[in-house]
Amino acid sequence: MTTEIQTTLSPEQRALLGQLTPQEQGFTRILLPRLGMYSQDKFEGKGKSAVLVKEAGMFYTELEQSSTDTEGKVTKEWVKNEIGQTMEGIVLYHRKQLSYYDNATEKYTSSPVYDTAEDVVPHFMDNKEVHRGTTAELKAKYAYTDPDDGKVKSKLEDMRVLYLLKEGQVYQMTIRGSSMWAFSKYAKSCLVSSVLTKFNSESKENGSIAWNQMTFDAVREITPEEASVVIENLQKITSSIAEEKAYFASLAQGKQAMNNAVAEEHAALPQGKGMDKEDF
Repeated sequence: MTTEIQTTLSPEQRALLGQLTPQEQGFTRILLPRLGMYSQDKFEGKGKSAVLVKEAGMFYTELEQSSTDTEGKVTKEWVKNEIGQTMEGIVLYHRKQLSYYDNATEKYTSSPVYDTAEDVVPHFMDNKEVHRGTTAELKAKYAYTDPDDGKVKSKLEDMRVLYLLKEGQVYQMTIRGSSMWAFSKYAKSCLVSSVLTKFNSESKENGSIAWNQMTFDAVREITPEEASVVIENLQKITSSIAEEKAYFASLAQGKQAMNNAVAEEHAALPQGKGMDKEDF
């Protein structure tokens, strides 16, 4: 707890003290509630007794909730709440991420969220750094030759992390696959932070595989009042990103520091068999 005290120093004295006094390094990581969409139907049970528990095209929010047991131990979990087949929101910002789930080893690996293909980022497995490099360098670590067309590809999957303003709340949404490419096309067609976007989905098929792909449509330009809220939240997001980048850039031996800082982010991602491809 900090007690407010009356300032008697001159601005020059305070500035000089700030220059001469060592400062604690760090940044504030923004933990946001999530938005997502089920891309495929999921049933429980078999045959006539099968029950649809997740409907393709259904959007949901995901909020972190805490509970305390009788011994005082706090448990945190992410709880989903379905909100419908369509929704509207303003896309404030979008970033990149790489991930891969190995069915053979049941291991899930991912990078932290980053901005450009030239960014040098770590890649984690079991909360430990296993590789570090640019997007191309990391993808090369997981390269394979596709037996169907003979082309060299990467097992690492590109994803986009969107920051959305919906009904006054900022959410984080991770999209992949065809939904990600649909968003990339949409983001090139308009300034996404200046319009209200309608999120919907459409059915897609590839052989025996069926899924719902997200669609994005501009409903209208945001109002001046909405723009003020958008700018305020954008400033918070970009400021947090700048602080994070400056912090890690200032660490000559920042490898372990990066491990610790993003371990929580990696651990919060779906792990193992529980990671269903229908969660977008």
